[in-house]
Amino acid sequence: MKLLIVDDQNSVHMFLDKMLESHTVGISGVFHAYNGKEALVLLEREKPDIMLLDVKMPVMDGLETLRQINAAGIQVRTIILSAYNEFEYARKALLFHVKDYLLKPIDWEELSDKLRMLICQAREDAVSAIQERVGDYLNGQKVASRDFALSFEKLDIKGYGFLCSRSGEGIKLPDEIPAQMICACSSEDLNMSLIRTEDSGVWDALREHFCREDALFIGFSLYQERPEQAPEAMRQSIEALKQGFYEPGTYRYEPDVFSQTSSQLEMELAGRIQDAYLNGDVQNVKLLVERLFTLFRRTKTPPQYVQEFCYSFLLHLNKDFITTFQQLKGSSFTSEFNYYDAASLKNALLRMIINMQCDFEPEEASTDSDVVCRIKQYIDLHYNQDLSLETMSKHFFIGKYQISRIFKKKFEINYSDYILKVRMENAALLLTATSCKLYEIAHKTGFEETSYFSNVFKKYYGVTPNEYRKMEESS
Repeated sequence: MKLLIVDDQNSVHMFLDKMLESHTVGISGVFHAYNGKEALVLLEREKPDIMLLDVKMPVMDGLETLRQINAAGIQVRTIILSAYNEFEYARKALLFHVKDYLLKPIDWEELSDKLRMLICQAREDAVSAIQERVGDYLNGQKVASRDFALSFEKLDIKGYGFLCSRSGEGIKLPDEIPAQMICACSSEDLNMSLIRTEDSGVWDALREHFCREDALFIGFSLYQERPEQAPEAMRQSIEALKQGFYEPGTYRYEPDVFSQTSSQLEMELAGRIQDAYLNGDVQNVKLLVERLFTLFRRTKTPPQYVQEFCYSFLLHLNKDFITTFQQLKGSSFTSEFNYYDAASLKNALLRMIINMQCDFEPEEASTDSDVVCRIKQYIDLHYNQDLSLETMSKHFFIGKYQISRIFKKKFEINYSDYILKVRMENAALLLTATSCKLYEIAHKTGFEETSYFSNVFKKYYGVTPNEYRKMEESS
């Protein structure tokens, strides 16, 4: 943070320089002016964050300086330092939104407390300004490179990068890596975080850490050192996230990852899918759609092209089904951010084709959210069966990562935690309402081994199944 000292007494400048050198308050640069006219020049050129301003000075006094600052629209947090303990001075100064009015001789403890408070406020404002720009970018607005320079300077950001993840996937930085999350911003589909790091080595270490998290989709921008590269770094993080379209994981931005050409084979497969659809051969439709997406993956077809291909193909099958498309994903169905992974898009395509094959009315077609609600109902009734994400994905034609993400967002509980909750609650009910043996209860609640069931039950309730039964019987 930059500090401007404006006072006609050299002794004040010397005292403050000495105290700032020997005490850490968060000031990184100090500038000196001996009257208001000099102060205005430094305010325009150096853009300090905080100003200590004397009232009585030659050439231009403090109050006139405040008037001109206000007229010019200059933003600087100001503390008045004055030997005049008069209400009128203080009243006039406060009219110009001065933060505080301190009397000379200067009490360093009081002043340092005020400086720390203003520095904290300035940093918070800088973070808010960055967050606003990131939010604008996520919402499709153009962001200028210069929009980040001043805020980065206030926060002393010299090395940084952006992370982009799917909405609903929180990113927690590991304690052992010296990286700091400056801010995080979310849209309906994306989370984006600005991370400050010491150097490119730390940035690489952070990426390697998240590479061990198999189920995450994270895009890393390249490491940056200049604030004007922020818009480009945000774009890179989104492009890197797209690299997980065919395989979830953590990716660093690389240009030209995907092929830009289509093949004759995909058109032939589309024709065969259409024939199978017209013949009512649902099983063959499933098989051919699998082959189509295998082809997309093998040729590294760009995600946006795959989505537009699917959209056009469905319209080709049934031009009147556009209402269903709009219901399923809203008016932005073809947006490049609707589906981050090929599995979710493939299952959505299959579900819509089967909806059309079964002559469903457009308003009867299921949204992804509707399907996840049905999965929750399925868990409530079939908690003793295989409820893995892979199984549910195949059964309900929805990507497993889509299930996990939407389930957490809709019901505010992780998918696996909900399954455990249902199984444990039903196990507790069976223990108190029946005389079933433990192995029977374990089997009825989806556990193959009694010992594992007992361990899970004790961890969940704090007591063993037998202890729980005895407690309930005695109550």
